[in-house]
Amino acid sequence: MLHTVYHGLFKHMMDGNRAFLKKHRRLQVLDDLWKPLRPYPRFLVPKKADHEIAQWQGKEMRNVGRCNLGVCAVALRQPLSPPVICCKQGLGYVRALVDLGIMAQYRSHMSDTIAYMEHCWDQFHRMKAILLEFSSNYAYTGQG
Repeated sequence: MLHTVYHGLFKHMMDGNRAFLKKHRRLQVLDDLWKPLRPYPRFLVPKKADHEIAQWQGKEMRNVGRCNLGVCAVALRQPLSPPVICCKQGLGYVRALVDLGIMAQYRSHMSDTIAYMEHCWDQFHRMKAILLEFSSNYAYTGQG
């Protein structure tokens, strides 16, 4: 599960985010936001910008998952060109995947955590249309 979430969905999310932010002239803001991040327990500060990493390791993807929603939210604050609804949908997409990744790390699950993961998965599918124009990898329509 974690391999699929981190190396599959998160990689596509990062590629889609970069294309979305580039289209709306916010990519440099995103790159600048990674630089001042400081380490804290179980979080390693990236030494490179995400687009400079040729091959992602699991630990790097977990780090991205921990701070990506906040970094994207700040990058889209006071947007230059995208409409507010576009920004909300993009952040909803990121949040759904980040929450799914966090919940998937639990060592055990109850019906509530499984239901929340299913909710995140449904949110992902409702919000993914915002990135469809940027990647053929999002062309699938199935929910399973």
